[in-house]
Amino acid sequence: MTLMKLGMKSHEIAKYQKILGVKTDGIFGKITEQHVRAFQRDSGLAQDGIIGPQTKAALEAVGSVSYVATSKTTSGKFQLSERSRERLKGIHPKMVEIIERAMELTDIDFMITEGLRTREQQAKYVKAGRSQTMNSRHLTGHAVDVAVLIDGVLTWEWKYYEQLSKYFKQAAQELGVKMTWGGDWKTLRDGPHYQID
Repeated sequence: MTLMKLGMKSHEIAKYQKILGVKTDGIFGKITEQHVRAFQRDSGLAQDGIIGPQTKAALEAVGSVSYVATSKTTSGKFQLSERSRERLKGIHPKMVEIIERAMELTDIDFMITEGLRTREQQAKYVKAGRSQTMNSRHLTGHAVDVAVLIDGVLTWEWKYYEQLSKYFKQAAQELGVKMTWGGDWKTLRDGPHYQID
């Protein structure tokens, strides 16, 4: 099977772009790559941004993916989507409060990509090099991962995660909850990650 990756063009790429909910022009550009990475992250696959055998099979199994993170209220503020709320099931109530307050404060659209993990999922992440520990706060419901959308397009640009972290930190401070942003770690900085103690 041919791997599909950044810079390639084909009719087959258009097929997977349709599943990912991006422009179906058959050109594997940056936006397609970002959506592939987000799908891989959600699916517990290696986040290489390439459509290989495992990613292809996973995309075909789901049939349709939507990365609409939030919607806006009549006041113009963002609110969490049902999909994001679903991913908050099993998450510690204090972490949920921080997320909801950050959503009220932010001018940056974001979605929840992952919350509670099973030990099996965590073992896969460690094996794939996505995590270095079997003691992740995701296992206890004390951590979440987020993804930023700019004008409805998923982005992994660091500057947006740094901006978003300010709202999360403000929310945690207001609520009197000790929270850690993965972007502040000295090694293996993780911009999408937030956890409470």
